[in-house]
Amino acid sequence: MLTLLVSASTVSAQDMPIQLDVDHASFAYDADASMVEMYMAFEARTLPFTASENGFLARLPVDVTIQRATEALLPGSPAEAVWADSLELSFIIPDTTGLQQGQQFVHQVRAAVPPGEYELQVTVPAMESRAQLMLRRDVIVPDFSDSDLVELSDITLASELRRAQNRDEAFFKNGLVVKPNANQLYGAGLSQLFFYAEAYNLDRLAAQSDEYTLLAYIAQANIPQPIEGLQRRTTRPLRSPDVLVGNFNLAMLPSGSYFLRVALLNAENESVVERSRKFFVYNPHIQQTVTRGLEADFETSQYANMPVEEVDQMMAHIQPIATESERSRMRGIEDLEERRRFLMQFWQTRDPNPNSPVNEFQDEFYQRLQYANDRYTTTFDEGWETDRGRALLKYGTPTNVEPHLFDRGYRPYEIWQYNNIPGEGQAIFIFADRDGYGFFELLHSTVSGERKLVNWQDEIRDT
Repeated sequence: MLTLLVSASTVSAQDMPIQLDVDHASFAYDADASMVEMYMAFEARTLPFTASENGFLARLPVDVTIQRATEALLPGSPAEAVWADSLELSFIIPDTTGLQQGQQFVHQVRAAVPPGEYELQVTVPAMESRAQLMLRRDVIVPDFSDSDLVELSDITLASELRRAQNRDEAFFKNGLVVKPNANQLYGAGLSQLFFYAEAYNLDRLAAQSDEYTLLAYIAQANIPQPIEGLQRRTTRPLRSPDVLVGNFNLAMLPSGSYFLRVALLNAENESVVERSRKFFVYNPHIQQTVTRGLEADFETSQYANMPVEEVDQMMAHIQPIATESERSRMRGIEDLEERRRFLMQFWQTRDPNPNSPVNEFQDEFYQRLQYANDRYTTTFDEGWETDRGRALLKYGTPTNVEPHLFDRGYRPYEIWQYNNIPGEGQAIFIFADRDGYGFFELLHSTVSGERKLVNWQDEIRDT
């Protein structure tokens, strides 16, 4: 199940470390397990090619393991490795002189795994002058067996998607060839983003209608609104399971981080389930456009005469939801009027309905902030400044909060569970009051960039 992807920029180096990208997605399988697909993309110019009868051959041993994450949080997570395989991959090309930067061999493996929290480990053993390569990824395998809920699988980001009949063809699945893009990078040389997902238990919507709506769109990181021209709404008949595919042309997007968001809507146009995937765009010749129309009514807005104290406070409030580029810009703004204009543009960019008299996104944000202040304020910090408050502002209301305030032998702690955080999928946060004074701090999270403490349970034992 190997294929070669081509882009540009010729390189002949064969002595560099092997470059490998790893991705994964989970789908429904049976009552006891979900199907986990693992995608591995090897940079062709970093592989150890040697001359052979048919050209140049690279042999590569690869060990793949799915094992329980240390101190896994999800109930039912097995205690030991649930799946492992040792692969002997072979790659052959007619000539090495044409190897180019960006060429990749892609391999895919599948494994039936019980729902739970795991670590995916991919290892390329040491070979001759090359050191061992090991990549680890946190993996939460969802439980799709609850027939009472409409469910949506993970999303596979692909570089190619087409109809096919040959089941032996690489990446064949449900009458399609879905070639995964393991590094989630698009733009120059690969402008078309394809996606694949599956919907389950859609018959639960039958009481309302015999149809539902698939909404798919591209959004900037941390901004929920669709980018103009990159949104698709499709009415589909109810059938379960249903295969969902689509594509977007990203040729004109400036370089940066983005999200593909997919939602299933019922007859009342309400979202019943959502999933999202983060990806990256590199288009060096496309310049970021600055929208000036957003500030056209600045003089009559609430921001024009906002006192400096309120400006400072709002700039602090929005830190958790600002993009990295916005935070960088905030650090460089000193002029008061420029800061006011920045705040106006910040909220208008996120306004889901600019024609309405209120900004629903901003209202919801400040409702969460008020909730955080009401529930999490301590002697030293307002609620929104605490770890729980910051998580609430940044990621929204958790799907479920599991309090453990009086567990014997443990200090008070909470487990927050999210069904879908954009770019992360299912996620978990652990907050604990280690000192007994009501100050709950974040100990561990499965979200990228958040604190990870594999021995978090040891930290809260009441010894």
